[in-house]
Amino acid sequence: MIFNTLYESAKDGELIFVDGGMLRYHLRNDLQITIREILVLPEYQSNGIGKAMLKMMRDKHKEHTHVLAKCPIELEANQWYKAVGFTLMGTEKTRNGSILNLWRLDNA
Repeated sequence: MIFNTLYESAKDGELIFVDGGMLRYHLRNDLQITIREILVLPEYQSNGIGKAMLKMMRDKHKEHTHVLAKCPIELEANQWYKAVGFTLMGTEKTRNGSILNLWRLDNA
């Protein structure tokens, strides 16, 4: 991730920083929120920081229809998406051959 990307996200109000974590996302015109990156330092992973950042993002954009995230199938983060209520919608193959899980969380 390069500085300009972070700067643009921050300028657009689509970046959340907390002690131990960061969430970069995009609110589309159709009100879908797409998670670009969500990072939590290993020593903070059991503290609920990821879930807290997700809530902060959703509370900021109460009008959103759903949250979409893509996660490489081999990452343990897939268990987190399932645990916080996302539904696995399928998979997607990237141009370089990687397989991504497609996760969706509807606005309740």
